[in-house]
Amino acid sequence: MKKGFYLLLTGESMSQIGNNLFDIAIMWYLYKVTTNALTIGIVTAIFNLIVLLNIYTGFLADKFKKTNIMKLVDGVQIGLMILATIIYQSGDITLMSIVLISFLSKVLGTFFNPAVDALIPQLVDRASLSKANGLNQGVQMVTQMIGMLLGGVMVAFVPLSWFMAINGGTFIISIIFIYALTLTFHEKVPKVVAKQDSKWDAGVNYIFRQPILKIVIFLALIINFTLGPVMGLDIIWVRGALHSSALIYSMTQIGLMSGVILGNILVNLVKWSLKRKLVFTFLVMGASVSLMALLRNPVGTIFTLITMGLAAGFINVSVYTIIQTQTPTNLLGRVSGSVLAGCNISMPLGIMVGGAVSHVIGIDELFLLEGLMALMIAIFVLSILRVPQSVA
Repeated sequence: MKKGFYLLLTGESMSQIGNNLFDIAIMWYLYKVTTNALTIGIVTAIFNLIVLLNIYTGFLADKFKKTNIMKLVDGVQIGLMILATIIYQSGDITLMSIVLISFLSKVLGTFFNPAVDALIPQLVDRASLSKANGLNQGVQMVTQMIGMLLGGVMVAFVPLSWFMAINGGTFIISIIFIYALTLTFHEKVPKVVAKQDSKWDAGVNYIFRQPILKIVIFLALIINFTLGPVMGLDIIWVRGALHSSALIYSMTQIGLMSGVILGNILVNLVKWSLKRKLVFTFLVMGASVSLMALLRNPVGTIFTLITMGLAAGFINVSVYTIIQTQTPTNLLGRVSGSVLAGCNISMPLGIMVGGAVSHVIGIDELFLLEGLMALMIAIFVLSILRVPQSVA
């Protein structure tokens, strides 16, 4: 792996610490201003809908220098965090201000992520892509855990404005490392080899011609709709069902990310077919969510989220490696963005439906139902679905 990969990894990791301090604080204050599960579900769903922008931002990652996009995004994020610090310093903590600032920050993130995914294949050898993706996701999970742990401790002692200021500081560090990357690495902007590849929707069209990618997106749509509420209503589970503190909430997020790291490691140790990986993922996720609903305590929640994260990390590395090894370089940003958008488009709907259902039957029963549905998906994949063989 080239030196530039580690510079990119370091800069991205620092901004992740700030982002997760930011996310913990935002979700905590969102619960404080409205304890309604349906309202939180709708707001979280709106945040998740932003992923659709990746279809277009991936096009920009293919058309322009990815490092320039990342520097511009970090610069605007710094300005946004300064503005947020001023607003919250004055004590104006309302549902509207929380939603608007979070929305803008997440929109900016959609420009950053496809650029990173499309740049990694230029920074590592083809044979090292799986290890690089595992390392990238693993390091990001570690830094996110640090951010969430600090956020869970700090949210009880410092005002929201501090979180905005710290997040802005981490974006400053990120932009410094990206600038250092440009000094040591000459980035190439791939040339368009066919007229149809110059269009913004070329990534979507390419996916429709790839059986493996179509199957991955199809299954992701189902599982994200099914398990979306577990991710979107986790604050309701911790505060409303477990009656736990901000520290416990951050620990549940750390447990999930710890599992992702384990999954990143495990996927490079086993040589399974894609179908076997998919069945394993859905079985573990379904069993984890069902057990979490049955145990209904903080320790059980943290343990089951670890196993759920393991399954997610296990399949995510495989998917990213498939994309990077089977996609033409000049389409990589658009295909990565389109796959991300396609895989997550059903999550907002699942969160909204889950928020409404939990309001009627209770969040315990909702999680148990979702776990059973995920187990049924595993049986469907194992017994019915034909999955093309893959090297990932």
